[in-house]
Amino acid sequence: MSRQLRDHQTVVRWLGLKGLLNLARLPEKVGKLQRLLPDVLERLQEVDRALIHKAIAVLKHLLAGMDRQSASCAAVQVAEQLLPLFDDVTSKLRVLSITLFKDLLELVRWPNRSEMKEYVLQSLVPLLLLVHDERPNVSQVCWDTLSSAAQFLRWHQLSGLIQHKETWRICDCLVRRYNGRADDFLCQTMAFLQNPQTPVREAAIRFLGLTARQLDQGSQNKLNAICENLKGLQQDSKSSVRCLASQTIFILEAFKNQPPACCSLWTLVHRITTMCTEDSPLIEAAQLP
Repeated sequence: MSRQLRDHQTVVRWLGLKGLLNLARLPEKVGKLQRLLPDVLERLQEVDRALIHKAIAVLKHLLAGMDRQSASCAAVQVAEQLLPLFDDVTSKLRVLSITLFKDLLELVRWPNRSEMKEYVLQSLVPLLLLVHDERPNVSQVCWDTLSSAAQFLRWHQLSGLIQHKETWRICDCLVRRYNGRADDFLCQTMAFLQNPQTPVREAAIRFLGLTARQLDQGSQNKLNAICENLKGLQQDSKSSVRCLASQTIFILEAFKNQPPACCSLWTLVHRITTMCTEDSPLIEAAQLP
């Protein structure tokens, strides 16, 4: 089966996963199948989405049949491979990967919690942006996984905000608590600026503005790079995106020479979320061809 899972022919790899899935449904077989975990994880990097779907199904059954300690170790390995799939082009794969990630959080035990915590922190920004996905099933699974992530982190304040779906207070809370991760948050957010869905692009712009405020004053080059990325969205097909990009550039340019205490993150949230008004000169500028 290991050879089948590595075969150069797609159909053979698919058949290998199908056979493995049938065996993984039998509890008495799971113990012997655990050694194939690295081969199955490699299939998560396939181009063919059908193979990835099948691999996720296999992983779900393998993990369910493992003893607690083995499942805990395996969950950390699986989590790392699932994160890149959160923003997959297909909504089905996006839901499957995020749902499995949520299930992994219940499997992790000490001493694997500290390693898993890193992947949970890496998941927060994508999940916060993808709650704006226009497809209700994607949005809901992101909210559910955020709730599980907050419980895993034992972060009670975050749990309360998630329960009431206070998106921008969650973002504010996140960048305040983990301001040392601002660079990581910025890199993750920039990847969503080209998302095909308008609400996700808008959310990415707002979160980019929030996170950029956590950079120290010696980060002029990073602020310049952010503004350059946002300038590309001033030609976006949607006027709301053009407006948000223009206004965020304006705000960040104004903040470059100001000390961090001049404007709180919550003030920035208010400014960014209310900036596209009918009488704003920037909305008119953003609508120009």
